[in-house]
Amino acid sequence: MSVVVSLTLTQLTGITATVVLVAASGEAVPGGLALAWAALAGASGVCGLGAFYIALARGTMGLVAPLAALIAAAVPAVVGLANGAAQTPPLLAGIATALLAVVLISLPARGGSTGSTDGRATTASSTGISNELSLVLLAGLGFAGFFLAIDQARAAGGETWWPIMMVRAAGLAVVALLLVVMAARRRFPSYRFPLRLLPLFVLSGLGDLGGNLFFLLANAQGDLAIAVVLSSLYPIVTALLARLFLHERLNALRTAGVGLAVVGVVLIAVGQL
Repeated sequence: MSVVVSLTLTQLTGITATVVLVAASGEAVPGGLALAWAALAGASGVCGLGAFYIALARGTMGLVAPLAALIAAAVPAVVGLANGAAQTPPLLAGIATALLAVVLISLPARGGSTGSTDGRATTASSTGISNELSLVLLAGLGFAGFFLAIDQARAAGGETWWPIMMVRAAGLAVVALLLVVMAARRRFPSYRFPLRLLPLFVLSGLGDLGGNLFFLLANAQGDLAIAVVLSSLYPIVTALLARLFLHERLNALRTAGVGLAVVGVVLIAVGQL
């Protein structure tokens, strides 16, 4: 499916559900600064999501998800260090482990491809991995931008529903702008898709909304770093599902890299407690 179509339908689903929730909550509208930060979070998040979708489609989910989560967790940690946060041994070890994980995953495969047994295109050539890493980097930075901006929205007085509303509205606006640019260049995506896929788009849109919402609620309960890193453990589930449903397989070197990526996330979490 076209990534643009996927983003359009998931963002429409999210904003439709959010409008209902905002109306039912009766929450007061926060100040302009909080809404502006929430809009920036939404724009960054949807850009990261688009890169993430493309990376998942072109590459191996068991590689893409842990690396994107690692970048999304590491960037706020580095920002914290730059702002004077304590440089604890677990935190530094986590960052070093993360770098080693990226190196192992980036090494060219020997003796064939890495991917699934059902014909899914997951060739693991050095060029493919390089392109995949570029998309993963964009995805991770987009997610990290969401984390940092939504934290600023909370600090500026944003509560729950209105910031989420702005996140969804900004995401939809970015997708609409992308459609306008594509139309100007006469590069129209294919809007044809089987109706049987519609429930998957709705489920994906609600899942995206739920992820944003529960992260915001978790962040409101404590420290940003803890919320970021714990939420970044999602690749464990993603990799298991990809193995179960798509029959993805990794060589020993990249399996070790994925394991180190998860360890790096945990160490970063421990280092910021």
